[in-house]
Amino acid sequence: MERTKLLTFAVAGLILLNLATIGFLVFSPGGGPHSGRPNGPQGREEPARIIIARLRLDPNQQQAYQKLIEEHRKQVNRLTEQMKQLHQRYYGLLAATTSDSARQTVLSQQIADNQKAQAELNFRHFEQIKALCRPDQQADFRALADDLAGLFGRHQPPRPGVGGPPENFPHRP
Repeated sequence: MERTKLLTFAVAGLILLNLATIGFLVFSPGGGPHSGRPNGPQGREEPARIIIARLRLDPNQQQAYQKLIEEHRKQVNRLTEQMKQLHQRYYGLLAATTSDSARQTVLSQQIADNQKAQAELNFRHFEQIKALCRPDQQADFRALADDLAGLFGRHQPPRPGVGGPPENFPHRP
């Protein structure tokens, strides 16, 4: 009977501790999923907001830009999924008892081709954004273009569910 009481109190205590933690996260100032990170992951603004602000897009341009974003994301997701599959096959070669250098070469070339396709896709996307700009916004676009690598480069962590390491690998800060 004593053991049952002890386990009951332990479970009740853990439940109360979980509820208190959830309450703290939800009701603390700035609480929510991105608490402490006002503009998305690690304090970075969303790329769309940066572009809209830096280019001073009007409402019609913003609407056209949102359509470009939707199409771009579909294509990026397709290439990202292909890259994930290529990496799985590539590193799957390590499980084989004998090394297949020909297959390794083919897969590494396919990975390189996919990465090139992603870079070209992003370039075309920014060309489309440039085409949305009025003449008075072209100088703003040129300034944005100078900053693209820093704003949207690889140092930015992937969005959850899109790219990044497989779920069974821990995330490194």
